[in-house]
Amino acid sequence: MSLPTPRILPTHLHAFSPSTLPTSSTPTPVIRLLGTITSLRGDQATLSSCGSSVTCLLSRDSHLRLNGIYEVLGKVVNLEGGMGEGVKLLSATEWDESKVGEKGVDWRAWEAVVEATHRCKGIFYGGKEDE
Repeated sequence: MSLPTPRILPTHLHAFSPSTLPTSSTPTPVIRLLGTITSLRGDQATLSSCGSSVTCLLSRDSHLRLNGIYEVLGKVVNLEGGMGEGVKLLSATEWDESKVGEKGVDWRAWEAVVEATHRCKGIFYGGKEDE
């Protein structure tokens, strides 16, 4: 069985940061974020979700579209120059906007789902439930 890939919000980045892992040999987990690409600058993009933003470090193979809605997989990294945490992009899947609907993504519903997965880890990820 493969390891779970937790869905997170930008406000959860700190919990998956390399500096918060138990040991330096503990692998950084892969995380999943959903958001809108609000800026593209060379090898970086800004992904906005639920009122917060995160810097994504892109690879040469990354092909993102400004204002596109993406689900990204990546690893949380400490940004250079003490700029906080960001995500090293491993892959990105663009959501088909024609299937999202005229009103777009219901970000409140998305936030509620993500929060529920963190409160009830045993149901979603097979881990121990929080008390």
